[in-house]
Amino acid sequence: MKHNANSKEPIRGSVCALSPEKEQENEILRQKCAQLRGSNTTSVGRVQSEPEYSTTSESTPRTPLPFSRVAGIGLSRNDSPSTSTRDASHPEVPENDRRNTSLYHGPTSTVYDDTSPNHNEQNRPGPSNEEGTRHFLFSQTARQRQLEPLNLAAGKLDFDGIDPEIGMHLLSIYWSRQLYTAQIIYRPAFMRDMACEGPYFSKLLLNAIFFVVSKHCDRPELRSDPNDITTAGWKFRQRFTQLLRDCFDKSEITTLQALLIMSNALFSRCDERSLSWLYAGNAFNMFIDLGLHVLPAVDSIPAEELEIRKRVLWGAYLIDKIQCLFQGRPPLLNRVNVRASLDFLDDYDELEPFQGITYMTTKPRGVIPSLNVSLLTNLCELTTIVERVLREIYSESRESNLVHRANISEEIKSQLRSWRQNLPLRLDYLSFPDQAVLLPQSACLLALFNVLIILVHRPLIIGHDGVINSTTAHESVNACTAAANQIVQILHDYSQQFSLSSAPYMLSYATYISATIHARIVAQKGSNSTAFQSLVLCRTILVEHTRLYSAAEKARENLDKLISHLGISATDDNPRAESPGSSGNNCPSEQMLMDESINVAREPGVADRALEFGSSLMSLELSDLDLEAIAQGFQVDVESHSFWNYLV
Repeated sequence: MKHNANSKEPIRGSVCALSPEKEQENEILRQKCAQLRGSNTTSVGRVQSEPEYSTTSESTPRTPLPFSRVAGIGLSRNDSPSTSTRDASHPEVPENDRRNTSLYHGPTSTVYDDTSPNHNEQNRPGPSNEEGTRHFLFSQTARQRQLEPLNLAAGKLDFDGIDPEIGMHLLSIYWSRQLYTAQIIYRPAFMRDMACEGPYFSKLLLNAIFFVVSKHCDRPELRSDPNDITTAGWKFRQRFTQLLRDCFDKSEITTLQALLIMSNALFSRCDERSLSWLYAGNAFNMFIDLGLHVLPAVDSIPAEELEIRKRVLWGAYLIDKIQCLFQGRPPLLNRVNVRASLDFLDDYDELEPFQGITYMTTKPRGVIPSLNVSLLTNLCELTTIVERVLREIYSESRESNLVHRANISEEIKSQLRSWRQNLPLRLDYLSFPDQAVLLPQSACLLALFNVLIILVHRPLIIGHDGVINSTTAHESVNACTAAANQIVQILHDYSQQFSLSSAPYMLSYATYISATIHARIVAQKGSNSTAFQSLVLCRTILVEHTRLYSAAEKARENLDKLISHLGISATDDNPRAESPGSSGNNCPSEQMLMDESINVAREPGVADRALEFGSSLMSLELSDLDLEAIAQGFQVDVESHSFWNYLV
C-alpha cells in the first residue's frame, strides 16, 4: 500500500503497527521531506532512483533514504541530519541533535525514565522475520556497493581534499585489510553518507582511516619523506588532530569509531601507548554515553540502524580486549554489561572475494571468499575468553586461593577447547587443510587462540609461593610448547602465501609470545635444539616487522633482554643466529629460516594435540626438562610486575 505526503493514513511497518506517537512523528517527517524535495515525495515501499538515493541537492544537504524506509519498516532518521523528531522517551537511542547531552542513564539515575520500555534482545524476531531482514540488508548492501563507483565518478564522495583516486585506494585497503577495526564501521552506511553528508560519515573518521592504512600504501606522495615509510600518512594524523578539537566534547558514533581505530594504530604503528590508551578511554566513555551497550528491542528501530549499532558494539568490545591484551591492561568494557547477540544479519561480506592488495601474495591465488562475517563472529567469541584471561588470571585483584585459581584455569581451558572444536572447518586450515583456505585473518585468529593457550598455562608452570606441582608443570610446559610451535607453523604457512613483512600486527604479537616460550626451552636444550631454530625465526620476523610497527621493535628489545637473562648464547659459528644486542642488520633471510623451520612445527595432528592440553609431545623430548629452572626462567616476569611488563 502506498502513501503520499498529505495522507493521514499511518505508515504500517512490516513488523507491527505503529503507535500514535510514531504516526505523529511520521506525519512530521513527511512534511519535512516535502519541504526538502518540493512536493514530490517518494512513496513508502518504492525504491528510489539512483540519483535520488545517492546524491544530494546542491542547495540543501540531506541524508539519503534509509534502507528501512525502502522496506516499509518506518523511518530511521530525518532526511536532514541536523533535525530530529524521534521520541525523546528513549534516551539510549543516539540522536544527532542531542549529541551535547548525556544520552544514557541506567535505573540508579535520577533522570532514568521508569515509563520507558525496557529495551533488550529478549524480544527477538521469529525465524521468518530474521530471514527477511537478512535478505533485505543483503540486497541494500549490494545496491550500495554498485553505487560506490558511480558516486565516485560523479564526484559525490567527500575525500576531504585528497585526490579521489588515492582516497578510494586507501579505503579499499582499509576494507580488505582490517578485521576487528574495519567491522566497527558499517561500510554501506559510511559510503552512502560520504556522498551526502549523512551522520555515519565524518571527516574525522575518514582521516583516521587514511592514517591507519597509509603505512600499507607504497605511494611516496603520501609520505613526508618519500624514502621513509614510517612518515606515511602523517598529514592525515595532523588533520585528524585538527578536526578532533571540534569533536572531542561531543558524543557521536563517528567520533568514537575514529578514536578507536586511531588508538589501535597509535599503539602498533607508533608505540604511543599512553595516547593510544587515552583515546580508547574517551571512545568508550562516548560509547556508554550514547547507550550503545544497550541495544533497543529489534522491532523498535529499523534493521539498518540495529545492524550499525551491533557492529559498533562488538567492534568496540573487540578493540578493547585486543588493545588490553597487547598493552597488558585491565579491560574497560565488560561482557556482562553488553546485551547483544552475535547474529550479524548482513552477511554480504561473507562471500565477497578476498582482496590481497596489501598482503603481497607470493604466488597467484584463485578467487576465494573473504569470510569476514564468520571471522568476525568467531573473533568476538574468542575475545570473550580474552576477557576472562585478563580479569581472572592476570588481574591485580585476581583470586589468590590456589584451588579457586586452578578451577578458573580449567574452566578457561575448557572454553578454549570448545571454541576450537566449534570453529567452522573453513576457518581452521590447520586441522582441516582440505576443507579450509588460509586467509591472513584466519591465520591471526588461530594465532590468537594459541597465544591464549600460552597465557593460561604459564602461571601453572611457575607454581604458587615457590611450590611447583611437577605433573601440572609438565602438562603446562607441553601445552605452551605445542602452542608456540603451532604459532611457528602458522608463520611458516603464512609465508608460503603472503609476505610476512606486511602481516597484521596480531601475527607480530603472537610471534613475540611464541618466542618467549622457545627461549625457555632453548635455555634448557641448547642451540642444537629445534626450539633454537624457532627462536631465531621469531626474532628475525620481529626485526622485519619493525618496518611497519614500532611496537615490534619494543618486543624485539624485550626478547633480547630475556635471551640475555636466560644466558642463551649465539656463537659466530652458527650462521643462523646473532647476538641479543645486535642491530639486526645481519639477520638471515626470512625465507632461509622458513625453509629450515618447515619441519620444526609441522607435525601430523599438532592442531589436535593443541586441544589436548595435557598431551605429551614426545617428539619435542620435554620429559627431561628441569622444571625448577623453567619456573625460574618465568620468574623474571613475576619480578617485573608479572603480566603487565611481560607483554609487548
